Amino acid sequence: MTLDSLFEPISVGNVVLKNRIAMSPMISNLATVEGYPSDEHIAYLAERTKGDVGLIITEYTYIDKIDSRGSVNQLGLYSDELLPKFFRLTEVIHSLGSKIFVQLVHVGRKTRKEIIWGNTPIAPSKIPLMDEVREMTKEDIERVKREFIEASARAKRAGFDGVELHGAHGYLLAQFLSPAVNKREDEYRDGARLVEEIIRGIKEKVNIVVGIRMSVTEFDNEGLNPELVAEYAKRFERAGIDYIHLSAGRDGPLSSSMPFYYSRVSFIEGAKVVREAIKIPLFLVGSIITPEDAIKARGVADVVVLGRELLAEPYWAVKVRKGLPIRPCIRCNQSCRGVIFKEVRCDVNPELGWELLPPPQRGEGEVIVVGGGVKGLEASRVLALRGFKVTLYEKRDKLGGQLLDLKDPWKVNEFSTLIDYYEKELKRLEVKVVLNTEAKCEDENCIYALPDEEPPEMPSVKGERILIDSNLYAYHDYAFELAKYNEVYITERSFRGLDRTREYLLRMNLERAGVRIIKETPSSGFDVVLSKFVDDQYTIGKAIQKGYWLGRNFKTIP
Repeated sequence: MTLDSLFEPISVGNVVLKNRIAMSPMISNLATVEGYPSDEHIAYLAERTKGDVGLIITEYTYIDKIDSRGSVNQLGLYSDELLPKFFRLTEVIHSLGSKIFVQLVHVGRKTRKEIIWGNTPIAPSKIPLMDEVREMTKEDIERVKREFIEASARAKRAGFDGVELHGAHGYLLAQFLSPAVNKREDEYRDGARLVEEIIRGIKEKVNIVVGIRMSVTEFDNEGLNPELVAEYAKRFERAGIDYIHLSAGRDGPLSSSMPFYYSRVSFIEGAKVVREAIKIPLFLVGSIITPEDAIKARGVADVVVLGRELLAEPYWAVKVRKGLPIRPCIRCNQSCRGVIFKEVRCDVNPELGWELLPPPQRGEGEVIVVGGGVKGLEASRVLALRGFKVTLYEKRDKLGGQLLDLKDPWKVNEFSTLIDYYEKELKRLEVKVVLNTEAKCEDENCIYALPDEEPPEMPSVKGERILIDSNLYAYHDYAFELAKYNEVYITERSFRGLDRTREYLLRMNLERAGVRIIKETPSSGFDVVLSKFVDDQYTIGKAIQKGYWLGRNFKTIP
């Protein structure tokens, strides 16, 4: 496959997509509490459409106001009263030249009573996940089928080009499909039966494209695997489904949003098994960041689905076409995950969620930026885009600031792509970079963009017993280097607050490096103790955000 293969049109059912690039459904919490898209939500999706994405797939959208919701500001398509606001969304996406599908979901057991208006979560079997669950009766099953069909009809009336059934990531349809959690003793032990009935019911009621997202693996020997998913896909094709969308994960720590500890385009081998089983279009998601990643995925799939990368870089497709520097997702899972009670953000893209802000004011003249970490790099980028002639001073012999001091080899590998992006982008914007120079601001045409905080110093020791009892990312990072020459222990509580997939893989890699994880915090017996807990850490995201506002607000008129 070549780069051109990403920009070929394709027919999905009776809908023609202008290219093979789709935006993955991702919870944003930018919807209203009632479930319709807010102006902020519409602007967020419109920005990705301006970036030449051929297809937008909305975040998971609940289908009733009884027990199908998974987060508080989630899209919902449970009533005709919501249609005018949804039509507002589809209208703008179509006017920008792209298509839009809505992903429909019932979350089943993957929710809490407080989120579903005090009701008890339902599931195919009485196997709890968060709260106590109720095993679905035949009446429940008939109701849910009816709700999926009615929501699909609403989607058509609201102007959507298609609907995607969410049958992945441990939500209700996935619960029926997965042998690990479907232990029913009736005909719906065959979970594919329910999905087939929903597909046929939608197709009988409304002329609309129907697809399904499935997890090609659940990282569980008792759960879904590529061979079983391939069998399901063949059955759904016979039932009239128009495309299959492959992701991964269920309820455990491993999911489709893999952090930097996991390889990119990681589900491609499983996708090949499904590809051989069906003739309808195949969509594939999974840490697709670079054009090279996309070409690799395109070798198996008809449509390449980008998730977090489109949060980081909404103009990905445009920049790929033009050969421009592309801001990378660094797969930190820092601000884009765990958005049950907060809006989505991105550590490397400070404009995400703020698309309604007016563009920065134009400027002119010369400006000096002191500091070549990500804060200064971002400030320089924004200033140059505003029209200033920028000179950036850095006292080291390289750009990158504190990122140059990382010890975790996985962070070094992934985060270096961010430095590479800034170097290329500042060169394109004709920012003058002066290294090995410790400059000082002497007038108002200068900005200090130095770090707000310095990380604690890494102990220079060998042959010692070291205890890390801290949630500081710096100490997690140092553990890899310290373990080369010392006996290193880290407490369980040190991992609190991390995204669960990142935590799981960090633990695994620390243990492989020789670090021992302990439950209790010993009071003695260590030569060096690194102990500090904070509620609010200084991160890459905070540094970039501050750099953005430094550059945006410089010499603006109040």
